[in-house]
Amino acid sequence: MGATARRSDDVVRDSRAPGRETVESVVVAFALALVFKAFEAEAFVIPTGSMAPTLMGRHKDLVCDACGEAFRVGCSSEVDEAAGRVDPARAPQRGDCPNCGAVEDLSRLAVPWHDPRLDSFNGDRILVDKIAYDFREPARWDVVVFKFPEDAKVNYIKRLVGLPGETVTIAGGDIWIARDDGPPAIARKPADTLVAMLQGVHDSRHVDEAPAGAGRPTAWADWSAPGTAACGWTTDDAGRSFAVRCPGGAPAALRFRRLLAAPGAGGDAAPDPPAPVLIGDFQAYNSGQRPRLTALAGTGVAIDGDHWVGDLAVELDLESRAAAGTVTLDLVESGVPHTCTIDLADGTATLARDAAAGPVAATARTPVRGRGRWRILFANVDDELSLFVDGRRVPCDSATDWVRSVADAQAARPVAAGGSPGDDAAGDLAPVGITARGADLRVDRLRVLRDVHYIALRNNAQPVTAGRGADRARFVLGDDEFFMLGDNSAASADSRLWPSGHQVGRHLIVGRALVVFWPHAVPAGWSIPLKISTWELRLPFVPNFARMRFVR
Repeated sequence: MGATARRSDDVVRDSRAPGRETVESVVVAFALALVFKAFEAEAFVIPTGSMAPTLMGRHKDLVCDACGEAFRVGCSSEVDEAAGRVDPARAPQRGDCPNCGAVEDLSRLAVPWHDPRLDSFNGDRILVDKIAYDFREPARWDVVVFKFPEDAKVNYIKRLVGLPGETVTIAGGDIWIARDDGPPAIARKPADTLVAMLQGVHDSRHVDEAPAGAGRPTAWADWSAPGTAACGWTTDDAGRSFAVRCPGGAPAALRFRRLLAAPGAGGDAAPDPPAPVLIGDFQAYNSGQRPRLTALAGTGVAIDGDHWVGDLAVELDLESRAAAGTVTLDLVESGVPHTCTIDLADGTATLARDAAAGPVAATARTPVRGRGRWRILFANVDDELSLFVDGRRVPCDSATDWVRSVADAQAARPVAAGGSPGDDAAGDLAPVGITARGADLRVDRLRVLRDVHYIALRNNAQPVTAGRGADRARFVLGDDEFFMLGDNSAASADSRLWPSGHQVGRHLIVGRALVVFWPHAVPAGWSIPLKISTWELRLPFVPNFARMRFVR
């Protein structure tokens, strides 16, 4: 049969007047958006830096003039909420590079031309899943938006660390959990959260070459005593990468020291020489709020921050140029070495903690064998050793954690020794090492990282003595009560400090932070500022795709 001709009444005609369809579509879309916002997801803007560096509040993007490290400095203080405007007089006056310690001057607010270092950007925009907890219970380490218990019209965002019925203790920079009158046990992070919460201490890709060129020490250095080694680590790019070739079973050690210049008279940084300091809880976002270095009582050593941090990690690209040999990564905490030794002949990794209290000895099979190149992360965090190869955690044949008491954690002290090449003492002044034995290796993109250090404060108590870990703070949670902390512990008004109580009721939880969907845009080389009250946008701009990410 032939094709049937379409009749005029086969056509569905719209009985609405011209333009009505468009108007109704807009109304329906608006209504759906309101329903979506009310019940499923909602966008929020991060105003302050209490969750930095996980989430950024209002800040300045800086690049260190000395080493090229990119970092951010908080500037939410410059917003005058009462007047609804930005007050330049309240802007941060300096930015301390977290990598090399150089100070960026931000006080040039009267210059007649545009200096991009003076730009302030609004905080991250995040998407919050408001129905997540209709289907599952809130979990420890979730990043959560909730109504402030003292003013339900105000939204807060923090990390959930305590669950209903638990007793939460902060000691030694860590979270400890007890239930049903049992002893407190350290709260360990899942693998993806552990990695996401690590904060940078040093990145070998960014080197201040001026000190090296002047004969000053470098952060990573060959640790052989002069004239004693059959082989040693060398660098031909000012410390960005290192290579070694060890004949037979000869060893060669490469170690990291946190080198910073001590403050000089009048508060100015002394130009030389930088000296080893203990790794601490310094956070670049808080630059200028207090002196960077704190003296460790009873020693001639300083801490980079207010509190010493012993939970560290090292990440690097490892290139093996021979079929055999071993490489050992080590992390020192309180003078105790924590090691990961990889046999390059068969890929066997041995994780160990050489301590009378809480020894560890575990093995794992890894793809790190023979010739090749791998990205390796070794961490000593939350009283547990973890090894990652090419982004994946390597399972071990036995436990790599250990048990200690809250009192022991609170009493832990750094060992202020081992800060000079050739010094064999296991000290916290050179807490990260790489030792090759009978191997031909090259390492680059070396990063030293630290865990978040939670400060034990309660109801606006004063910070504890530097270098003494933290005084113990204990919080009891009832049914349907949660405990929230900020990742930027030194600048977070969280459950520790609320005068009316530390708990957040279940009914106050809005949802779980999912993704940073719009960090601040990147202005073009030339741009025109568009300002509305405290909100500013520079045109034209490029979306900041590099910082769009899931929140972990």
